[in-house]
Order: sequence, then structure tokens, then C-alpha cells
Amino acid sequence: MTRSSDIVVCGAGVWGLAGALRCARDGASVTLVDDGRQSAAHVAAGMLGARAEADSQDPDMLELLTAGLSRWPGFSEEISQLAGVSLGDDYPGSFVAACRPEHLASVRRLGETLSAVGAPAEWVTGSGLRDLEPAVGPAVSGALALPEEGQVDPRRLLPALRAGCEALGVERVTGSAVAAIGDGACASRVRLADGTVVGAGSVVIAAGHGARALEGNPGVRPVKGQILRLRVPGKPPLAHVIRTPDVYVVPRADGEIVVGATVEERADTRVTAGAVLDLLEDAIRVCPDLVEAELVETSAGLRPATQDGRPFVGRTETGGPIWATGGYRHGVLLAPVAAELIWAEVSGQPTARVGTIPESRPPTEVTGFPAS
Repeated sequence: MTRSSDIVVCGAGVWGLAGALRCARDGASVTLVDDGRQSAAHVAAGMLGARAEADSQDPDMLELLTAGLSRWPGFSEEISQLAGVSLGDDYPGSFVAACRPEHLASVRRLGETLSAVGAPAEWVTGSGLRDLEPAVGPAVSGALALPEEGQVDPRRLLPALRAGCEALGVERVTGSAVAAIGDGACASRVRLADGTVVGAGSVVIAAGHGARALEGNPGVRPVKGQILRLRVPGKPPLAHVIRTPDVYVVPRADGEIVVGATVEERADTRVTAGAVLDLLEDAIRVCPDLVEAELVETSAGLRPATQDGRPFVGRTETGGPIWATGGYRHGVLLAPVAAELIWAEVSGQPTARVGTIPESRPPTEVTGFPAS
């Protein structure tokens, strides 16, 4: 069986869906290949935090993260209109808090970094933060206020993106894994495991960490993150995202509290007792009321990361498909930017390449991919 479209997007995670939607919005016919595996975004907390990790980012990456945050309101509105649902995204701001004595230096350093790039963050004392957030525990001695940051629930975002794609006529092929892609300077076809061949003017691989299974990939690898979901009856005890160097606590309006996340150079999705213990202890130091919360879910996801930790959107030096991967810890935040970069590549108007290409990419057998 053979079919064709202008663009084939392989991967139905947040970047694949966002890219497919963006291309279809501008009139391209799009086929989306979805092998049905759980997206990494399904596990993610969905923080829209461009500046909370500025101290560990180079200026270009910080600029990219800030661009992602600035595009989110418009991106959210477009998806909501197409899907006919509200994403429930919220921008109440967040705080980066010092919850242990050893946190003070790193939080202060973050404030200095932000001030140096023209994005000063106000220092709030522990008592000042408790005036705003009475449930914050006495262990918190101070925090930086980041008033522009927000959050979105990926478990609402992903189905909304799927609905938006459907409204724009994106053809979704489910239940099949990519078995091969076309050869040559520009890949022109995708062959699925069931034998279906999809021809296209452009092939986009937005397969998250699963892109590592494809020959010529831009050095992507999985990085494990364990995360918890708690629930409290009624209104959540916090109104803002509270982050420390050890943990983040993300309250949802419906009473869910997301607590995360570990960073492990591993490729399994086992939840470990030690990680659950550490995350709960750190979260309860931030908000002691969480000791009474119901623990409703423990899970682990695999973030796609490149060798240099930067996202990659574009073709490698050998040509072939367009790769869109490496969102790492910022996949949801960068989804609007990734979608723009994907469209720029397929429409022949590429912007500056994001990320770098490692010197060697050992070929591997192509056996399929999980969604990004």
C-alpha cells in the first residue's frame, strides 16, 4: 500500500504534534506516524520556566527558552480554538527557593545571572514568601520571584494537539513503527512495519529519544526522570510553582500536585523507592501540608537529550530527514519554537540551526521509535 503527502512527521509527542499542526495550518498535507507509545510529555510537569535554570544555560539557550515562553500564550490560544477546549495553562509566576542552607549560594547566583542578562528577579525573604504562600514551610529562608513563568498540564495539551491536528486534516497513521526512511540528500519516503510506504516532500523525525534507533541521528540519548503526582481535596495548598535546587512542586487548579524530578543517565522506566523517598522529603520541606496528600501516581519518563544538551532541529551534514529532538527538560516549553523551526525547514526557509552535530553518529538498526 502506498500513500503520499507533502510532509510525513514521525512521532506523536508534543514536538511531533506541534510540528504537524504548524505545517497543516499553512496548507501542507501532513501524515503523522504514531506508534502508540506513551509520550515523555505525558509524564512531564509542564513547567513554562524559561529563567529558573538560567545559571546553567549559555546565553543562546536562555534566549531560546525565553522565546518559547513568549510564544506560549498565542500557541495556547491557537490550539484551544482548533480543539475547542481550554488547555488550563496558567501564568501566576514561580519562585526558586532556598530550602536548605547550601541552596542560598546557588539561588543568589541565579539572581545575579538574571540581572546580568537584563531579567532581574526580586529576592523575597522566607517570611515574605509565606505572606504570599502560607503553606510554605519554615525551612524556606528566601526565594527569587519569577513573575512571568507559568505551567500547562501536558495531559490536557497532548489530546488538544491531536484534536487540533485532526481539525486541520492531518492524517494520523497509528499502530505502526518506522522501519525505514528514504535514502539520499533529502529523505522522500517512510516505510512502516506493515509495509505501507508513505511518500513525502519532507520527512520529519520527531521521535524523542527513540530517534537514537535511526541511522544518522544527531546523537540523541534517553535521560530518565522519576516524578510523583499527589492529590489534595479542594483547593491546592500552593498557588505558585515552587522550585528548589532539589525539587519542584507544581500545583494544579484541580488539586493535583506534581513533584519532580530525578535526572538519571538511564534508559529504564522503573520507579524506585529511593527516588520516591527523596522527592517526597524534599517536597514536604517546601510545603509541610503535603504530608497529608494522597500519593496517586509514581511514574518515570525518558527525556530526549543530545550530547551537548541543546535541542536539535534541522538536517545533519549528510542531509536526509529533518530531525526535531533533544527537548530534554524543556520539551513542553519549547514546543512553539520547535514547531516554527520545523515549518521553516520544510518550507525551505531554515533559520539558524539549533544545537550542534556530534562528530560521530554510529549507525544502528532501525527498529521503531517511541513518541517524543
